[in-house]
Amino acid sequence: PWDSPAPWAAMKPTTPYGQIPLLHWDGEVIAQSMAITRFLAAQFGLKGKNNLESALIDEVVDTIEDVINVTIKTHFETDPVKKAETVSQLNKSTVLPMLVNIEKRLVSRGGQFLVGNALSLADIHLFFFCSEYTTPQLLANTPKIANLVKRVEYLPNIQKWIKKRPVSKL
Repeated sequence: PWDSPAPWAAMKPTTPYGQIPLLHWDGEVIAQSMAITRFLAAQFGLKGKNNLESALIDEVVDTIEDVINVTIKTHFETDPVKKAETVSQLNKSTVLPMLVNIEKRLVSRGGQFLVGNALSLADIHLFFFCSEYTTPQLLANTPKIANLVKRVEYLPNIQKWIKKRPVSKL
């Protein structure tokens, strides 16, 4: 995220783990993207109504994160043919099976939201994953997930963010 490496080189030794992102909150520094994500979800009522719902949300988020950790390597592949082959293989072996399993959970929990019949971090994280790592053709295999992803996408605050978010190299 740095045009020049100098600011990051100066900042890095001051961070808890030598990496970013960081969230400064009430005099504390929270490191690690998923710790920050879960903290903010709890702060804004997106982490469930109780510990069980929180665990069920974490289950979905962690399942998605497992797949992201496998698929992220495709973003750095420079050979377009090899990249397309890897994406295709991962879609079959990893992404689609995960989406099918999450869709089963969605259906078993009422079909509207992934946990507690209310919008949660699980739904938002699924939207993020599907908007960044899947295609409409792939989502066609899981129509209930495709429906949920569309409903999350058209929430007013999500729409505002999509319109104003910074462009990412990923």
